[in-house]
Amino acid sequence: MPLVGEIDTNRAKYMLDNVLAQCAKLGGEYLFTDMSGVVIIDTVVDHRIFNIVNSLRLLGVETILSGIRPEIAQTATQLGIGFDVKTTQSLQVAVKRYI
Repeated sequence: MPLVGEIDTNRAKYMLDNVLAQCAKLGGEYLFTDMSGVVIIDTVVDHRIFNIVNSLRLLGVETILSGIRPEIAQTATQLGIGFDVKTTQSLQVAVKRYI
């Protein structure tokens, strides 16, 4: 699932509803989430992403975040945002490692 741009409340709800339905339907073990298109992160975005991650865990689907930009990593650290999820440098690395 590529994330690009700003994630607002409506988009997050749409993502949650559709991602859960598709993952349940397809029965996969992993959801690769490419964050290379996310340019701003704050505690609201963090909360929304992890609602999806935690919901998927309940379905038995592990989320792998990839492509977190250096400035996003720095901002997340400064804001005290914790990523309790596996991460990789890029989507390509994630696919090679987990498939």
